[in-house]
Amino acid sequence: MKKMAYLAGVLLLGLIVTSPVPFACAADTQAKAGENTTAQTSAAAAGAENQTAVQSKEKGKKTRRQKERFVPLLSDNGYLYLMDTQNARWIRMPHSGDEYIADVWIKLVKTDDQADEEKKPDGNKTEDYSYPPKYYLEHYYLRPKTQQIQFLSELEVAGRPDNAIKERAYSMQNWENLVPGSLEDDIYHGALKAMGKNKVGGKTTHGMSARDMLEEYLRISL
Repeated sequence: MKKMAYLAGVLLLGLIVTSPVPFACAADTQAKAGENTTAQTSAAAAGAENQTAVQSKEKGKKTRRQKERFVPLLSDNGYLYLMDTQNARWIRMPHSGDEYIADVWIKLVKTDDQADEEKKPDGNKTEDYSYPPKYYLEHYYLRPKTQQIQFLSELEVAGRPDNAIKERAYSMQNWENLVPGSLEDDIYHGALKAMGKNKVGGKTTHGMSARDMLEEYLRISL
């Protein structure tokens, strides 16, 4: 009897000693699950931050490309005149044989609007919706051989310009001589200088670069 009582005591003691183990394991599992959830949350937050940083970087690149596209020529009467280097080109002058003229678009932006735009680090001044500022687009032909300019059209734009525009037809009678110090004189010389400096306008059918052609025409017109 004493032996059986002893064995029963030993078994009872073993149960008491080993019984906390399942509870400890359960607590361990819960702690690990909590750590995994925290890690997943941190990873998701880091991924969202990285995506935001990438989007912000892309917006910054787009804004820089836009600023590089429009080259400032002059400022006059509260407006900044910028040449669109993407669309500036040399074309064969109609009914002229092999003479080439510059085809340029000039963007007119109020100086206050331009200053506000340059303050935006990513091209967005505020998250609130606002109407795009109004600006103007002017289309010109420039004739370096005779130092003349021809006005074709002016557009008032808010947002994106409409591609269906009406321009006056090209005419030999519409070439204007430059008056020194006039607005047209500054646009003419500023645009040709910007085309040569930025190497825009492509090549002629004779293989002469835009810069070489500009220098040749300026030499002839002197």
